[in-house]
Amino acid sequence: MKTGKVGLIILILLLFLFGVSIIYMSTREDPEEIYKKNSNLRIEVLNGCGVNRLAIRVSDILREKGFNVVKIGDARNYYRESVVIERSDENMANGKYFARRINCKNIGKDVDPDLYVDVTLIIGEDYKKLFPDVEKRF
Repeated sequence: MKTGKVGLIILILLLFLFGVSIIYMSTREDPEEIYKKNSNLRIEVLNGCGVNRLAIRVSDILREKGFNVVKIGDARNYYRESVVIERSDENMANGKYFARRINCKNIGKDVDPDLYVDVTLIIGEDYKKLFPDVEKRF
């Protein structure tokens, strides 16, 4: 009788682990798919906090992650917080995806097909939160 309970507990434990592994495998993101999806986004990176050569260094980090950085420059205004701006999709799919990838909470929309970019990233004073390794590149 006692071995029956132990066997039942082991069976339940194995079923639980099997269920967890199925959930993990179904929700896991394929790195190659992420890289491919990243490369389809045209990104504009603007330095909004005045740190010398920051847009170039952030662009390097984004390119290492597969993003297609097509424009680099300076923002017209000073920004305390970084912001992701959707430029091509009314539903903001590109902006939401990009913001999630870089952990940016500020997302806006200003669709302008004449810019030929999907997303603009304006790097604010909080850039170390989003790109903690950027200081190593200075």
